[in-house]
Amino acid sequence: MDTMRVAVIGRTGRGDWGHAIDELWADVEGAQLVAVADESADGLAKATSRLQVDASNPGVAFRDWRAMLAEVKPDIVSVCMRHIDCHAEMAVAAAEAGVKGIFMEKPFVRTPVEADAVIAACRTSGTKLALAMVNRHSPTYSIVRDLLEDGRIGRLLELRGRGKEDARGGGEDLWVLGCHVLDMMADLGGAPRWCQATISREGRPIAKSDAKEGPEGLGLIAGDSVVATYGMADGPIGSFASIREAGLKQPNFGLTLVGTKGAIHIRPDNMPHAYFREAPLWRVDKEFPWLPIGPDGIGEGLPVDEADRVAQRAAWARRAAADLVASIHEDREPAAGMYAGQTTVEMTAAAFASSLTGERIAWPLANRDNPLA
Repeated sequence: MDTMRVAVIGRTGRGDWGHAIDELWADVEGAQLVAVADESADGLAKATSRLQVDASNPGVAFRDWRAMLAEVKPDIVSVCMRHIDCHAEMAVAAAEAGVKGIFMEKPFVRTPVEADAVIAACRTSGTKLALAMVNRHSPTYSIVRDLLEDGRIGRLLELRGRGKEDARGGGEDLWVLGCHVLDMMADLGGAPRWCQATISREGRPIAKSDAKEGPEGLGLIAGDSVVATYGMADGPIGSFASIREAGLKQPNFGLTLVGTKGAIHIRPDNMPHAYFREAPLWRVDKEFPWLPIGPDGIGEGLPVDEADRVAQRAAWARRAAADLVASIHEDREPAAGMYAGQTTVEMTAAAFASSLTGERIAWPLANRDNPLA
């Protein structure tokens, strides 16, 4: 099996290098890092040193990512920066350059129309695109899916999601952290069919006049409070809520699966990654403990300290990258690919559109642009 030649793109000062998704390629079987791009000279020097590549060799270090694509002709491009204002441009250019795979930091892109453009370019070139939705690649997440499919919590009624509800609470939380929750919601509950939402600022529903350029290249955002409800294809109701500066010592960030016989709570980026309750949430007449779920089952294979949390999350990211490599060889869609990314962007846009119009928004979305534009 041929080794995939990987090029990574960062942007120091404007999204930087994301959640270290440039570094993970050193430990992905079947992949070799061959080139690095960063428009910042200082950032490029630090990246080549960190990644242990020889910047003195021609065709390794680039200030211009387009020049890198043209000269190196990599098999895989890793778009690493957290700021998403360049994600669509880079992904389309990479696909048009003929790369076999794209690995991209989350969130995906700014609007459904940008998602459409990326998907069209990738379909034309046969390029696979995977997002760094690393929580989907936790071994514990696979156990959660098994418990759900085996009926351990009965019929799935609701998927209740919340953001971190810190200074980013509200519209920014929906974008930056909500994408993890929305992605798992759609994966476990089926594709969204409709959305009804209220996004507020200082207690009143937002208007277009409240829109402002968000951080991290998000484009126009608004609101310090979000309550969004989704009808999911497999039957359950999904919800996402976030309030700015909720004053929580332990963030609510996560997704709770509410069933007729029990419940599961998923804690993104944490270990233990999930907990199981063998009783409905409304059963309060006696104690029902929340049992930690490990990669080998309920209470099995759990890490023992905080260092393991960091190491385990890095391992999930490597699994995501390895899944992209495998998807290229097997000619299949990655587990958290461009269509999953498109869904999270649509769910976000639908929440803003519903709040602005006061109406339920149905799929497919008629407006593919930012509703606040």
